[in-house]
Amino acid sequence: MALLDRLMRSVRVTERTLGGPALTAPLVSPLAGSTSQISRVVFSEFFAGEIAEVTREGALMIPPLKRGRDILVGTVAGMPLREFEGGAEVTPDWLHNSASGISPWHRMAATIDDLIFYDWSAWTVKRDSGGTIVDAVRIPYERWAIDDYTGVVTVDGNVVSAEEIVVFPGNGSGGILATGATTIKGYRALERSWTGRAQNPIPLVELHQTSDDPLTDGDDDAEDDEIGRLIDEWAAARLSPNGAVGYTPHNIEVRTHGTTTADLFVEGRNAAVLDIARLLNMPAALLDGSMSTASLTYSTTQGKQNEFATYTIPAWTDPIEARLSLDDVSGKGRVIRFDRSALVSVEQEPVTEPRND
Repeated sequence: MALLDRLMRSVRVTERTLGGPALTAPLVSPLAGSTSQISRVVFSEFFAGEIAEVTREGALMIPPLKRGRDILVGTVAGMPLREFEGGAEVTPDWLHNSASGISPWHRMAATIDDLIFYDWSAWTVKRDSGGTIVDAVRIPYERWAIDDYTGVVTVDGNVVSAEEIVVFPGNGSGGILATGATTIKGYRALERSWTGRAQNPIPLVELHQTSDDPLTDGDDDAEDDEIGRLIDEWAAARLSPNGAVGYTPHNIEVRTHGTTTADLFVEGRNAAVLDIARLLNMPAALLDGSMSTASLTYSTTQGKQNEFATYTIPAWTDPIEARLSLDDVSGKGRVIRFDRSALVSVEQEPVTEPRND
């Protein structure tokens, strides 16, 4: 049985084991991971602190990183693949169709996701009797491995033949989970600090007694609890519409501890967004991040789009095009390229007759 068929069959077996319906053409998430991966997320991201292992699920909890990932995945997966020979298009059916139940869009989306986080991805392919590819499915990252010395690829621990698999090396960055581990952990720490500050706002207020006549603490007797009544009255007054103005007796002094500083959270989070944009090789403006010199720099939507198409997209699409254009996939004398026509914006015609003088 071919690897692609075994892979899809394992999905159906899993569904039966879990009590779900067995699908003839199973529609499963191309990003589905194993339970062991989920367990690592739970323990490493929420219990192990800053020394924890950085995982994809934990990284996606960072809003700017998720936005950057979604922009890249949505853009690249939305560009169809074309095959050419001698300048003529000879695109085979499998590049824009699939018999597995997983669409080419989702296949490419999962591939880009792998390259972003791990810098590697893999497809299993089915070939006809002549060795031509007729279908392809992306293999979940945690289910395959490659030996660094022999180049042998295993899926679920079983060695597979080279004819059944296509391995995609990325752009050599090592994946954002490796190169961006410090930034990801730092952002998570900043988020925890911001959440803690929101849950425990400062300044803290102390009602300090200045006289030698102590106020009574009634404990269980509410009528004799002068301290409790003073605190309750002061807290209620601060929540009233006139809470900016308060009154204390002559023997009570209001003291505040700490100051409310937003710089750490506003500037710190913005700096983290800029670092995430650099890790993804994206214009910071696409992630709503701003440079310190933003007020001195004029940029347009057209300029950001051109920068994204010129510098960002090729870093992710070129490795895929290069791998698919090798002879074991496209055949001799043929190349596979993304159709990037959607990235080209149409120049607006100059205004020759203004509506208003």
